[in-house]
Amino acid sequence: MNISRSPMDKKTWAAISVVSLGIFYFNLLWKTTGDIDSLTTDLLFYSAICALLWRRKDSLVCNSDLVSSFVGLSLLTILLIKSTTLFSFEATLIPLIPFFAAISLALISSGIRGIGQYKKEIFFAWFLFFPTGVIGHFIDGLIQITVLNAKLATYILYYVGFNVANQGNQVILALPELGQFKAIVDYPCAGVPMILLMLKLSLLLVCFFPFNKSQKILIPTVSVAIGFTLGVIRVCILTLLIPQPAKFDYWHGSSGDGIFSTLAVVIFSGFAYWMLEKANSSVNNNQLVVPSELSVINDRQAISDEKVATNNQQRTANYD
Repeated sequence: MNISRSPMDKKTWAAISVVSLGIFYFNLLWKTTGDIDSLTTDLLFYSAICALLWRRKDSLVCNSDLVSSFVGLSLLTILLIKSTTLFSFEATLIPLIPFFAAISLALISSGIRGIGQYKKEIFFAWFLFFPTGVIGHFIDGLIQITVLNAKLATYILYYVGFNVANQGNQVILALPELGQFKAIVDYPCAGVPMILLMLKLSLLLVCFFPFNKSQKILIPTVSVAIGFTLGVIRVCILTLLIPQPAKFDYWHGSSGDGIFSTLAVVIFSGFAYWMLEKANSSVNNNQLVVPSELSVINDRQAISDEKVATNNQQRTANYD
């Protein structure tokens, strides 16, 4: 008896595999880090990727070949075996699991020719889970966010009335009675992790809702601006609190960082809600245009029919 596998069978198998790999990843992440904040954030991102796949489940083409399936299965096997035998110094490789798992499942499900239809999900599997510190240091090396942050914080403090100076990524504060203090702006203090979080949320928002091209550019830009601005404000506060160690430690530690991250999310949520309202109103306006145009056409057709009927009546009267 021959048993054939339909495309629906492959999609069901792929869905079960995605959920199973997610459970495996989060269990491994919890055992190695024990960080509930990271676990919650990654769970949100993983759910978003699953939702993207679910929305396109009917349009996905699952037609793999033997070679692609073998490569994908081999990569997945190596990934699972290596993940269960990680050394302590290899724990930083755990965030790469979703990326390689996404490539493996794409090869098994759709082959090398069909992997392009998963490019959005594969990108998010890399960008959303890749270590923030690595991306942050790389971006800071390119555009020197820490230096820009320190310069802008110095300008703000100067115009407010403080005696400050700037040297690279350092803000130097001079107080008449207490002396001179130096604040060194590193990438976490500059709000780079917060900027990346805002950028991740904005890209997910753009993918889930029907924005036009200008809005798709504006939303990530504003998200980055929110993170950078709050990072500058935090550096200003930390610089002024250097003479008070207890308050400085609070705002420099996880508590202060959490307050600014929450504030950034709240501000971005309000902006996102406003943009969604604009997008929905524009869609509704476009839908209202069509009936109005149809009504004009119907009115013209009715007038034309009346004229034809009148002409016919006149012809009949003439014959009589």
